[in-house]
Amino acid sequence: MAAKQRFVLSTQKQMATSGEAPELHRVVCAIDSNMVFPLAVLVSSMCKSGTKPFRLTVGYLDGTLPEAAREYLARIFSHLGIAADFLNLDNDARFITQGHISPTTFAKFLLGDAISDEHLWLDADTVALPGWDGIFDEIATASSAEGLVVALRGSDASASASANPSDLPFNAGVLGWPQGKRRDWQAPLASLAVVDTQEQYLFNLLYSQTAKWVSENFNTLTYRLDKLNRLDLPFIVHYAGPHKPWHLVPSLRHRCLLHDCPWVAWFEAEAAFLISLSDTELLAPTRRYRVGALSSGRLQWGRESSGYRLLRLLQWLGPLAKPLVGLLSLGRRWIPRGTHPLH
Repeated sequence: MAAKQRFVLSTQKQMATSGEAPELHRVVCAIDSNMVFPLAVLVSSMCKSGTKPFRLTVGYLDGTLPEAAREYLARIFSHLGIAADFLNLDNDARFITQGHISPTTFAKFLLGDAISDEHLWLDADTVALPGWDGIFDEIATASSAEGLVVALRGSDASASASANPSDLPFNAGVLGWPQGKRRDWQAPLASLAVVDTQEQYLFNLLYSQTAKWVSENFNTLTYRLDKLNRLDLPFIVHYAGPHKPWHLVPSLRHRCLLHDCPWVAWFEAEAAFLISLSDTELLAPTRRYRVGALSSGRLQWGRESSGYRLLRLLQWLGPLAKPLVGLLSLGRRWIPRGTHPLH
């Protein structure tokens, strides 16, 4: 697996006023065309809440991120003052779609191999809050023998890899890579039977016994939250699962704001990002990508996709969505925690 092409964008806003460049930590993500707007919101939240300078690498599997999207993101990163590069990655037939999870999730293996320096991987369906960049200190002190820095999933996680994603010791949406050679993942993947979330299972198989563990605050999954505690906010909130905050029509977001549900953190980051673009030429294309994000995702059957089907229905209903949500919210106690707009 090799990187095909690198496009580099350099900016100067993160340079020290003395004229010397500060140490730039590295953040790595990968997306396809469905995740352009969420990535822009994530990077904006990192800039707004972070205290340590960083550079960004955005990977994408060949043919999954159009040039126009890369050019738009390059302009956004320039506006935010972030040094960034894009890395085109070889696709592979073993990188399969599983439910709402696209083959792009396997890019974290490719990028881990391509970048031997220490860096932080973030899934694009996360948002950064104050304290998120404290994980750089944890990565800097991790050993090559540990191999990976991961966040605790919580006391209900088992100690070994399981075929059930919710039972895996850690979620692979936030990964701290220390400097050094990575473990071989291609041979295990080739021999691995199909299980839910192949990539998650494989990461746990390779690293759960040796990884350096950090607080769950560095990868707080929304299904573990009912409300945000404003006095003890997590550092990184992860919107894992088929339905995401950007799938909720704006006219219904006040329900989450009233409840202070975990989606509020993303809505606040989105609002701050859009305000930062006021009176710029970037606002119009950003609004187009925002509209496109509403219907991103895949319609599927199954209980875990019920939230996404509901959000698509609310989009289709238009002005009728508000009274329907009011009616359905009477049964909120049967709705999974931290995921739906019905709370």
